[in-house]
Amino acid sequence: CVRGVTLDNGTEVDASSVLIAGTPDTAASLLGRPIANTRPIYAACLDVALSRLPRPNARFALGLDLPLYASVHSATAKLAPAGGALIHVAQYGGLRGDTAAQVRERLETLLDSLQPGWRSVLQHARFLPNLTVSNALITAAQGGIAGRPSVQVNGVPGLYLAGDWVGSEGMLADASLASARRAANAILQQAAQPQAESLCLAQ
Repeated sequence: CVRGVTLDNGTEVDASSVLIAGTPDTAASLLGRPIANTRPIYAACLDVALSRLPRPNARFALGLDLPLYASVHSATAKLAPAGGALIHVAQYGGLRGDTAAQVRERLETLLDSLQPGWRSVLQHARFLPNLTVSNALITAAQGGIAGRPSVQVNGVPGLYLAGDWVGSEGMLADASLASARRAANAILQQAAQPQAESLCLAQ
């Protein structure tokens, strides 16, 4: 039963409800046991800011034999100064056993095909070799989206979860917000039941 939290500096804060909004590993470390058998999804990402777009009409590409993706996001959103461009290039699955240098070269080669001459107008580049896309891969073996953990932690009254790996609604940010809303509603319902605190004390 939840009675509060202890901060890093040793300060104890009394609380009848606690919401963990973090990764499955964070939740497991705080609880002292695994909460769910999750497999995160990664992507290797290269973002480039250009002073101009060498080929204005070449805005999107998908790999057929490799899990690659490229998109000129500034073509549909205001993400660059007038005349400039922001391009996102990615390899699904993160490094996938390759080195960071090999993957970056692969992404730059894709960009060479989509926007030849991009290096001569490059303003800034950012490479993130193992970015977490989602904290949980949805699988049929785990029951699909309905197999994700509930916002309420079994066996620990007053402890709740929120994140892209929690609840049976939505994906990515939608799942995070949906689980946060469900957890907040559950906490409010708990607060409206004063007998819950006496039951916790009795345990």
